[in-house]
Amino acid sequence: MITSSSYNLQHHIDYFENHRCCVDDDDYKRFELQKQLLLKIAKVENSALAVFDTNKNHYILSCSKFDKIIGYQLNYEKKISPDFFSKYCHPGDFNFVIDTACRTYKFWESLPPSERTDYKLIVDYRLRSITGAYLRFIQQMVILELDKNGEIWLLLKLFDLASENAGEEPPQRKLVNLKTWKLHLFNDDYEIPTSKVLTSREIQVLDLISQGLDSKNISDRLFISMNTVNNHRQNILNKTRSGNTSQALIFAKRIGII
Repeated sequence: MITSSSYNLQHHIDYFENHRCCVDDDDYKRFELQKQLLLKIAKVENSALAVFDTNKNHYILSCSKFDKIIGYQLNYEKKISPDFFSKYCHPGDFNFVIDTACRTYKFWESLPPSERTDYKLIVDYRLRSITGAYLRFIQQMVILELDKNGEIWLLLKLFDLASENAGEEPPQRKLVNLKTWKLHLFNDDYEIPTSKVLTSREIQVLDLISQGLDSKNISDRLFISMNTVNNHRQNILNKTRSGNTSQALIFAKRIGII
């Protein structure tokens, strides 16, 4: 019996096995000039970064600061078998991630080439470290380069550690138009609307935290007690599965809450 998971996985494998791009040596030389800029972006964003080449079917750039935390390389500069990802991805999240990728690629290909780079995919899921504990990561993915025919060539991925306490909450996924900031494609049981993640007041408190305000200043700004502010802060940590406000801010910014 063919399961949904095995079907999506095979579809994902077939996509990259059969995908070829109209690129040449000059295109790869041009990419080499972008490498240092991309690495600076990873440093500024304090994220892990990877560039996947759909033409060669492997990563051509990776920079991961999480390898020591999880105990293995998050990305390789070589071809990665889907079995590698399935080995470390939470079993409850694996089909979700593969389904998300397949549907996103299909959506991108349905667009005119001029619109394909307008979208960013944001997905969170759990990965197991070598200690056996699950950590929750947020991955952002955009099309970095199209080939000469407007087909998908290079994919840029940024990874952030959302929480070292992954919890049991289901994963989330959003496909955002970077020009309009409207959500597209996903509207199913997997997707958790932002309003269900944090309340409007919690979003307001988190936004003020991102501006550098402490609990006393937030209390004064919102005309509420410090005890109420601290309760909101704790709720934010609990709902975003974060160990501290810095992780909560990463989570909120990456999935578009603030």
